[in-house]
Amino acid sequence: MRNREITPVLIEVMQEQLEAYKKLFNLGEEKTDVLVNGDIKKLSEITEKEQNLILKLGKLEEERFDLVKQIAKLHNKDASEIKGDFLKSILEEKEAKTFAAIYDGLKDVLLKIEEQNRRNEKLIKNALDYINFSINLLTETRSSKANYGADGANAKDEAFHFIDKQA
Repeated sequence: MRNREITPVLIEVMQEQLEAYKKLFNLGEEKTDVLVNGDIKKLSEITEKEQNLILKLGKLEEERFDLVKQIAKLHNKDASEIKGDFLKSILEEKEAKTFAAIYDGLKDVLLKIEEQNRRNEKLIKNALDYINFSINLLTETRSSKANYGADGANAKDEAFHFIDKQA
């Protein structure tokens, strides 16, 4: 295959990746709202959609990498040497503009997803910390402070739990 046959396919794959990453970003925005509101059912639905998109993105990435390897072979280079600037340089002007727009779009959306993931990770950590705190409050030992029982004898400290820790 020649560049003219490979590069349009590469651009098409990258465009599909961009669209999938945008969908992933939108799901992440929904996830943030769901985490704030505590809607576990909706969180599960979003997670399932994310997993499907991630599988699709994995296949697209494999396809993109195979195309890059073919381009590298045509130019007697290692695939690791094929970067955006090199690809722009071997494309015709119209393809280069399209490629540059997709490339920049991918960089932008991936940075947004990274930031979003950090924010969602903090929300999840805070929720887990709150759950652990609540469980600890419910399971910690409480002691009865009475000194004497009804018969006038010294009362023993009686411990009780709201929830048995072994449960």
